[in-house]
Amino acid sequence: MKPLFTLNTIKQTGFTPFNNKPQRFPVYAYCFFLEGEALVEIEGHNHLISPGQFVLAPPDQAIEVKYFNGCQGYDGSFSLEFLKDASYPVLRSSTLIQQSFWFEDAVFMGALLQRMRTAYEDKDRSFLQSAMDLIIGQLRPGGKVAVVSERFLQLVFEKGSIPLSVAEYASQLGVTPNYLNKTVKNRTRRTAIDWIEIARINIAKSLLKDPSISIADISARVGLPDQSYFSRFFKKKTGLTPSEFRNA
Repeated sequence: MKPLFTLNTIKQTGFTPFNNKPQRFPVYAYCFFLEGEALVEIEGHNHLISPGQFVLAPPDQAIEVKYFNGCQGYDGSFSLEFLKDASYPVLRSSTLIQQSFWFEDAVFMGALLQRMRTAYEDKDRSFLQSAMDLIIGQLRPGGKVAVVSERFLQLVFEKGSIPLSVAEYASQLGVTPNYLNKTVKNRTRRTAIDWIEIARINIAKSLLKDPSISIADISARVGLPDQSYFSRFFKKKTGLTPSEFRNA
């Protein structure tokens, strides 16, 4: 039987490897970040989740976490049967709701979820229902991610692909490298090369867990065929050489 309501505390560091499989939940899934960021693919579209953002995913969506870094906050799920009022417009949306809360609103949201976590442990259903009504009532449909930045992230984190250069991605998207960098930076607060480097490191870490794959092969599969350059790049980003990471 599906649970009517869940609420968990997020305290994570590190990275998510690429061999995760999409999951589908029969209930609404939600999260709110106090710190950190995550890249999540939902129904084939990438969404960057940042601090102060509340995310609500409809039931039966294919959800896969592709990257996270220093995430702290809350996540959970609920069914319509749990709510006092299931008539809110966002609950009729078939697409992801991703809404930013700023300054005092973000502080209030974090404090409310912290109080909800205590109520969840105390099995205080009445308070949890009222709090969820308050949160859902503040959410609005819409707010789609810019097409270029979304498609760029889709290409960079596509399973089995070798990360390319900014110029090559720009060519695929039909824009200039400068426009791509500007658009991605405005949307994600990271440059296009930052995301490419994150993809390279994530792929490398995942492949290094398999001792049958040579470091030279891994170097080529992350788009840096010069093995010595790849080793310097990996150590600069992680503090360890590929061999040290593999043997740790």
